[in-house]
Amino acid sequence: MILYQKFTCSFRQLVPTLRYQLHGSLEHHQIVLKESKLLKYSKIIEIMYITIILILISLNCSTAQVATCTDDANNNPPNVVSSSIMKSEGNPTWAASAQTIDQNAVHAIFRTMARNNANIKVLAYSDDPPNLPPRNEKSKAKGVILIDNTRTNAATWFIHTVPNFLAYLGGYSWPQTETAKGHIFLCLSINEESLNVVAKAIRYQEPHIYVNNLPPALLTQHNELSNLVTGVEIYVTPFLEHAKFATKNNQIGANIQVFGKLTKSFADMYAKILRKKLSANIRIWAPSDARSKSICNGQYHLRKIASPMQFDGVQVSREADSAKWALVEGRSTVCLTTNDYKMTEKQIPGAAVCLENADVYNAFKISKDHEKDVHGSNFYFDFFENIYCTGCNLQERR
Repeated sequence: MILYQKFTCSFRQLVPTLRYQLHGSLEHHQIVLKESKLLKYSKIIEIMYITIILILISLNCSTAQVATCTDDANNNPPNVVSSSIMKSEGNPTWAASAQTIDQNAVHAIFRTMARNNANIKVLAYSDDPPNLPPRNEKSKAKGVILIDNTRTNAATWFIHTVPNFLAYLGGYSWPQTETAKGHIFLCLSINEESLNVVAKAIRYQEPHIYVNNLPPALLTQHNELSNLVTGVEIYVTPFLEHAKFATKNNQIGANIQVFGKLTKSFADMYAKILRKKLSANIRIWAPSDARSKSICNGQYHLRKIASPMQFDGVQVSREADSAKWALVEGRSTVCLTTNDYKMTEKQIPGAAVCLENADVYNAFKISKDHEKDVHGSNFYFDFFENIYCTGCNLQERR
């Protein structure tokens, strides 16, 4: 995983929508965060993650030979202004990205989204989809599922926090209002057998689906995917979901845990779900209110990370960051979340995608350990072969 001023995540396969290619195969997972500007190329999708994260996406049609994630020059993800990359192989350390985000011919987004491939099927969901009015949805869920209709075990789950992201069959321009904010992107390459697990987890987020061209045969094969598409309601208490699966990778697979909560659960994602379900102390980075405090009593504690904080030389403020995450102590686990740490969030559906990897965990922990005044930053994750982070100069947060 990666943490830095900016991250970019590229998709190389969305059937007429995106193309997601993960470092040579669907066996990589990427998170990208980036901040500055985005390209306007109708055939690419760019993502920027600021410390948070910012995105650049221009997606018209995309194509993919395989439903996977790809980096720029098939090597390093793009950055915007300035970026850093961390690869999960070997001993991960931050390094400068090979290309700036506006190098459309070579950056990761372009390589991922440049062409259209009708064999890559897509399902996209967002509470604030591109080229459409914002939805009055409580859910903040945003993401994409990519499935190669011609291959076995070729699928990708892409999770992000950027509004107006991933236009379907149309041009895209970066929302300037998001430039000063942070965003996060995570790309997971999964086996087809995990589609039901992923689809069920997404259902608990009460998503708004705005793109779906999954064929009937695929929906018949995967019942939970069909339930997601058709909007089948969940009536089973306690209205919480805890799923586990492993990512697909040529070298290193990642253990993933996904937590989902319906509005009816009236549960806090951090204190009640993550802290108790994982039976561990957690440290969280998410906007909070005065009533939601650190919890220092009991067997397992919850502590809010001080804001602002610094990521690899870039400073960011929690309240100006759309990226939300938690560190699970003693588990080498990082959870990317959708909820704020506020009392009102109990009535909002949400999710936490937790990845177990010591190197990724340490990257976040080191940033947490260097808290001080800062600007903003973006991140890029490529699980698990490579992890990239792209960064750029951000406005100073007050």
